[in-house]
Amino acid sequence: MGRGFKGGFLGKLHFEIILQRLEKEFGIKTITSFPSVAYRIKISESHKKHISLESEEDSNGKYFVVKNPGDLPDEFDGIWEPMIKVEIISPRHLLGTVLKLKEDFRWQDIFSEQLSEKIIVKTRMPLAELISDFDDRLKSISGGFASFSYEEDGYQKSDLAKIDVLVAGEIVPGLSRILPKKNIERESRKIILRLKETLPRQQFVQAVQARALGRIIARENIPALKKDVTGYLYGGDRTRKMKLWKKQQRGKKKLLSLARVRISPEDFKKLLSK
Repeated sequence: MGRGFKGGFLGKLHFEIILQRLEKEFGIKTITSFPSVAYRIKISESHKKHISLESEEDSNGKYFVVKNPGDLPDEFDGIWEPMIKVEIISPRHLLGTVLKLKEDFRWQDIFSEQLSEKIIVKTRMPLAELISDFDDRLKSISGGFASFSYEEDGYQKSDLAKIDVLVAGEIVPGLSRILPKKNIERESRKIILRLKETLPRQQFVQAVQARALGRIIARENIPALKKDVTGYLYGGDRTRKMKLWKKQQRGKKKLLSLARVRISPEDFKKLLSK
């Protein structure tokens, strides 16, 4: 693939603008993925020889660092995710609206304080939730009147698992995610339905699957494009039509065996939102 560049963005709008300028002004095709954070995991001695991850050590012992969701091994003893303290400033009358975000973004230890016509909401949440659309959602529900700041707050042990997305039997690395186990099934179905709606149809049937916890959690099929290869035949023996249909089926099987999926930046924009 050659050299790459890893960059961060101030939100989905900034992300979209950068991608559009790279393609229009420089003709550069980009590979995009879900935003991710660095997780810490502990692995038993019997599994350590099968992995090649960076390690860190603190007062609680030695950890392995997972920076790419696709690198998370199937077997591990525990996983810790980075946490942050968030302070949200909003107009007082929008307090109820802002608090509706607590379930979607896994808020903990919520505290509110009134300051004149403003309300300050302090909470604790995973860093992964902040970068997954929090800024856009907060601006949207508050009409742009709410703002926030945050600071790092260590790591917290969580019950998480990895989702792999397969299109036409091939894992799409940029779509792998690490999510709470309780949300795995709901999020899997959501992303599979979005992929079915956004991915273009091909000459063959595309199976879109989400795999987690050692099994397929969700599946949808994107129908193949149809072409009437016998439209110009009128009357005569049916054998000629059968030969053409079988030839078309063989061609579609060959296309399926050679299929390579590329998720366009436009499709990623739709998948990034909660």
